[in-house]
Parts: sequence; C-alpha cells; structure tokens
Amino acid sequence: MKKRSKFSALFLAAVLSVSITACGSSENDTKKNTTSSQSTVQDEKSDSQKNDVDPFVTAKKNMADVSSLNGKMTMEMNMVLEAGGETQTFETVTSTDMTYFSDPLHMKADVTVDSGENGTISTTIYAEAEEDGTYTMYQTDGTSWQSQSVPLDYLSQYNASNNMAEYLNDSYPYEEDGTEQIDGKNAYKYTAVLTGNEIKQALESSGALDTFGSSLGMDESQLEGMTDDLGNMPVSLWIDEESLYPVKYEIDMTSIMDKLISSITESMAEEEDAGLSMKIPKMTLSMTCSDYNAAKDFTIPEEAKADTAAAES
Repeated sequence: MKKRSKFSALFLAAVLSVSITACGSSENDTKKNTTSSQSTVQDEKSDSQKNDVDPFVTAKKNMADVSSLNGKMTMEMNMVLEAGGETQTFETVTSTDMTYFSDPLHMKADVTVDSGENGTISTTIYAEAEEDGTYTMYQTDGTSWQSQSVPLDYLSQYNASNNMAEYLNDSYPYEEDGTEQIDGKNAYKYTAVLTGNEIKQALESSGALDTFGSSLGMDESQLEGMTDDLGNMPVSLWIDEESLYPVKYEIDMTSIMDKLISSITESMAEEEDAGLSMKIPKMTLSMTCSDYNAAKDFTIPEEAKADTAAAES
C-alpha cells in the first residue's frame, strides 16, 4: 500500500486517542467526581440492597480512600483501511496490567499490543513522584531503558484507581440491571448509554482531539465539527456485592470511533489522499480491578535508573 506511513500514523493516533478518552480524566477531575451530587441510581434502590446501603454511593466513597490496587485493561480495536484499490486490515488487542500506589505515588504497567500477523510489542513502564513534586516515567522494551519527566495528567492512563473511579460518574444515566458474577463473586450491575454530546465533551476535555490533530498534521479548523452526531456509547459497571468496590467496567466505542475516524479520513481524502477511507468494525474496552488497599508493592529496577542516568551523562 503506497501510503503506509500515513495509514500507520492514523492507526497510532486512533489507538492513543481512544486510550486517553476511555481512561478518564486527570487526578483533580476524579476527586471532583467523587464528591459531586448523587447519581440517579439512588432514586431506585433494588430489593437486593440491604440496610438501605446504596452500592453505587458506597463504592464512590470507598474509591476516595484507595491507597493501592491492581488493574487490568483490555482494548480490542479492528480497523479497515482502503486506498487506491487496496485494502489493509489491522486487528489489535492491547492488554495493560497496572499496579498503583497513591502515597507516595508510584505505579507500574506492563503493556502488550498484539497485532496478530503484524507482530506483538511489549513495554514495561514505571513511574514515581519525585521529592520536588515532579514525576518521572521509566520505560523499556526489554532491551534498554528510557526516562522522562511527565505531568501527572499523562500518568492518568496508567492509574487503575483513576480509571475505575471515572466510571462511577454521577452524570451517567445508570440503571440497575440485576447481579452477575465477576471472578466468581456476586456483583451489582449498572448500565447506561452515553449520548454523542456527552462523548464530544469527553473528547474535548481529555485532549483526544488535539492528539488526533497533532499526530496527523490537522489544525483546529479541520477538526471542528467532526464530533457532531457521534452516536451513542453503551457502558456497563459492576460493583462487588460484599466489598462494595467497583470491580469491572465495559464500554463499546465502536460507533463513536467509526464516525470520528470516518470524518477525519474524509477530510484527509479531500485534501490529498483521494479514495482514502477507514472503518472501525470494533472498538471495545474493559477493565477489572482487584486487591484494593492490598496490592503487592514493588521497587523500580536499579538498571532503569542506571541506564537512563548513563544515557543522560
């Protein structure tokens, strides 16, 4: 395919943007959501709720005091590109295993991107708060280490606590949907459908649209209007019946991302790539959390700091 580099850039931009959008907002936004007004699910308590305890409200309160946890996020994304009579298909599964500690802040993430016949890429990431209030991230592909100073907002995508808390959102129109078993334990299930307008606000506030633009060389005027009529996004959330911690969420972003990507590729085709089209047949994301306030601690490998220090000298 002649314009493989352009396609690759578009593919990577889509992966990064959906990660930022789906993983929630900054640390400050999470704290704000945790103390905001009560959700509509409080108005309709099920018979299974005992002693007038609302699982949704209690889960929000519990998340405010989380000091550590483990999380696993899985994103499945299929993409079909067409140009000049040629078609290329990408099918990826991105798995991220995260361990998060809040005081002092340090986290670890093992990320694997499985692209089938296109290969697999694995990355290990560590991050920690420095004494001067900055944050350092260490990253390796198994051969060498790199480090950089990053803002706290950037680390949100690897913050299992922040990601889960984002979906305990009072503004989401959750409805009770019975109970199901998650990892062998009973859990209350809540479902909601977010509208295109709500998704548009999330894309704008998360910076995902800016990521698309900068990755593809598109300015703000080109991106304007691309988020209109995005469709809806189903969301499911599960809260453990015994501990009253949120243990899983699932979102289906297929229609949202298909519309957004189609709008962007149409704009690109008008300018330079006649016949270029892109479809997103599948875009789903799920996350499970466990070991609340009981995650196994870790230390950043000495070679990570040694290798990066040597590279900087």
